[in-house]
Formats: sequence, C-alpha cells, structure tokens
Amino acid sequence: MKLPSGLFLLLVTLGACSEPAAPVDGPRSVAGEWPLAVEFPSGPQPTYERVVLVTIDTLRADHVSGYGYPRATMPFLDSLAKDGVRFTRALSTISHTAPSHSSMLTGLPPLVHGVQQNGYAMDAEAVDLAKVFAAAGYETAAIVNTEFLAGVAASFQSVHPTTERGDEVLRLARAWLADERKTGRFFLWVHLFDPHRWKDLAVENKSERLWPGKTPPGFAEHILELHGLERDGVEALLGQKWETVHQKTVELESLEHYLRFIDAYDALIRYSDMQLAGLYETIEGLGLPGSTLWLVTSDHGEGLASHGTDGHGAHIYQEQLHVPFVVHATGASLAPRVVDALVSHLDLLPTLVETLGGNVRAPEGLVQGRSLWPLLRGEAVDWSGRVVFAQRKPTSEALWSVQDERFKLLDAERAGDELYDLGADPRELDNQFEGNLAERARLQRELEERLRLFEPFRRDGDQEIPAEWMEELKDLGYVR
Repeated sequence: MKLPSGLFLLLVTLGACSEPAAPVDGPRSVAGEWPLAVEFPSGPQPTYERVVLVTIDTLRADHVSGYGYPRATMPFLDSLAKDGVRFTRALSTISHTAPSHSSMLTGLPPLVHGVQQNGYAMDAEAVDLAKVFAAAGYETAAIVNTEFLAGVAASFQSVHPTTERGDEVLRLARAWLADERKTGRFFLWVHLFDPHRWKDLAVENKSERLWPGKTPPGFAEHILELHGLERDGVEALLGQKWETVHQKTVELESLEHYLRFIDAYDALIRYSDMQLAGLYETIEGLGLPGSTLWLVTSDHGEGLASHGTDGHGAHIYQEQLHVPFVVHATGASLAPRVVDALVSHLDLLPTLVETLGGNVRAPEGLVQGRSLWPLLRGEAVDWSGRVVFAQRKPTSEALWSVQDERFKLLDAERAGDELYDLGADPRELDNQFEGNLAERARLQRELEERLRLFEPFRRDGDQEIPAEWMEELKDLGYVR
C-alpha cells in the first residue's frame, strides 16, 4: 500500500506520513498525543544513508551457528557478525510476533504500545521508527511475511505483505528496490517467517532428508543438554504432545523422531539465512553512495520441547526470549566486537534515533531502552546493573519477568512464581523462589517499579481483528 505524498512539516504530527524529503536545518520533532516523542535539535546528519532491519521469526539464539550451535545454520549472518557487532544476550520483550515487532518499532513494551495480540494494529498516533525516519528524509518500506504484520507497519510509506515463503519476500524486496525506491536513502524492514513452520515441514516430509548440511558427532546429546532435557531423559520427552499449524497432533515416537523436527527447524533457519544473503547482495549490488547499517534479530525464540512445550506464545523462558542480534555496517565504520551486556529490543528505537542525531523525550522511567552506540563503539560503559522487563501475551493470567545479568524472576498472578540463577542454571531447571529470598525480593521490587511506571500509559483494550487477518491467524494456528 502506498500512502499519499505530502509536504515535509517542521512538526511531523502523529498519524502522518510524508514522502522522503532532504534533511532540513532547524529544530523538528515527531510528537503528538503519545507519551513518547523524538526531537531533532538540528537537521539530521545521518551517518548511514540506509538502515535495514531484518527480523527472522521464531529464531532462538542457541540454534544460530554464531552463538555456538554445532550446525552451520546461519553462515551468512555469521559473516556479518564477524565484521560487525554480535550481542550475546539480547532479549525480546514478549514471545509473540506482532507485539514484539511493535516494541522494536516504538521502544515501548506491549503493555504500553497496546499491540498485545497478533492481528492488532498499531495506534495511528504512535511514534514509531517509520515516522522518525520519514522525518529525517528517508524513504520507508516494510516487506513482511504475514498479512497481519501490515497492521503494525501502517506508518511505512510502502508496505508489502505476503504469506508465501522467504523467496517471495526477497522478490518483493528486490521489486521495491528496483521499481518503487526513489533515492539512495531509505529505512527498510524485511521480515522472514519460515522458521515458524518447522513442525509442518517435518510432518509433511516424512522420508526426505531435511537438514542439508553436516551434523557433528554427539549431536543428539548436545540437543538434549541444550534444551534442558538431559535430567528427565528421553522418556519424558516422548510424553510430550504437540500440534502442527494445521492442527495435526504430533506424538513423538523416539529420539530419532524428535531429532527430525530439529532437522526441519534448522533447515528453515538455513533457508532464511539464504534470503538474508540475497537481500544483502542485492542492496550492495545497487552501488549506491554512502554506507548501510544492518540490524538482524528475531521477534522471539521457540520451545522445541524445552520446559515441555513446542512453541512460544504461552511462555517467556529464555528459549522464548533470548534472540540473536547482530549489527553490521558497510564501509568498515563499525569495528568487529562481541558484546556480552544485557540488551533488549526496546533499545532499537533509542539507538536508531541517535543514529539520526535525534533525542527521545518521554515521561521519566517510561522508556526502558538505551542507545546501544556506547557498546557499538566499544566504550568502557558499565551496564552490569541493568534489569530488563518482559511479558507474556495476555491470557487469563498475566505473566511478567525481570532479569539482570544473573537472576531472573517470573511473576504470575496465580500460578507459582519462579526464580532462576541464570549464571549457574541457564536452562531454568532449578526454581529458587522459596530459597533465595534476597534476590527474590530485589527483583520483585524492580518489577513493581516498572509496572508502576507503565500503569498511567497502559493500553489493554481489545481490538476487533479484520476478517482477512483472522483467517490468516487460523491458518497459522494462532486461533482455533
């Protein structure tokens, strides 16, 4: 969908999108009836002519080769990380697709931006990255691999949704770059959905080889340990029952049967990496002046049998929240480094606003994100005391989490609360809620303070989901 053009305004009001304009000197802002605003004290002087955000659906960090996984699932992303910055401890705000992307685009948790379910649309008055980049004179486009994500991409000047595989996403991106793009300065968001389809791929292909690459010795043992399954053994694993997108029940018959599903998941990750490589090569092949900043991450992870579940939406353990995050720039403007500091998807907006020379303005405490530029530049900053908030999608019982570099609290309204020492127990197997009273009390205070700060801006209202998106959500297994 192509939004109509308009004159660039000194004040870019909420809900308005303009055609790309050259940066203009003088103070400007993206503001309005929204708790967050972005100000440009002077005309933006971009370091990067292009910014590309690539999000890969349902990708847990520990299945990415650059994060220690023994299979070469993402060789191209690994190459970007080798010449860029890899964040080892990046966290999503929620384990649900539309809410997670909305947090990336707004810098706010789902509790505040209001997109708490798939199929919900972003508030027309929201201040998001599409509006911020448009105000700085960039073209904006979103190529998204579900129809319902168009609801959170409405501020982009060009939006192309598709339900086809990743090669169609790449085709649409190439078409926009070749046919619609007017300048060499743009903000492009590309979303790839394929890893979400891992169960159906394994069920529908019962005999052919799924994983195309090499598998190292001891892989089965590695998977059991990685997914926290060693303690209870294969028998407990085989007691799990899953359901495919098309509502086919999956009963695991053996360890080999389980590993076939892992093969399917890894194969789709590798397929997504190929699309990422194709997009990178296409943009670099345009020969445009200036450099491009790339940000590659995932909206959330996946259960894959960890904690007894195959999926993601109902849980916010680390397998759902820990995501890969790589920042890469062409032209060697970023020195290669690995960053172990705890970071969040909420950091994307402050980081990219600083990239454009702007500032974020909001009520004190509302914006929990931080600009990542001190870490990207390798400055000696201490983020060890940081605490990061996350939530589950709304159900009959709220579930929140807060975690720091070592400990994580899961706070449920009625079910038993959980506390984990992630330093000693990264798989979250030993609940210390009753035993570690000091850490429990400290993190409960941290959570209460965040909920107090968010409460005046809370958006909990239900939305009526358009019929065509509801059908898609049923097809994808989100709605029964």
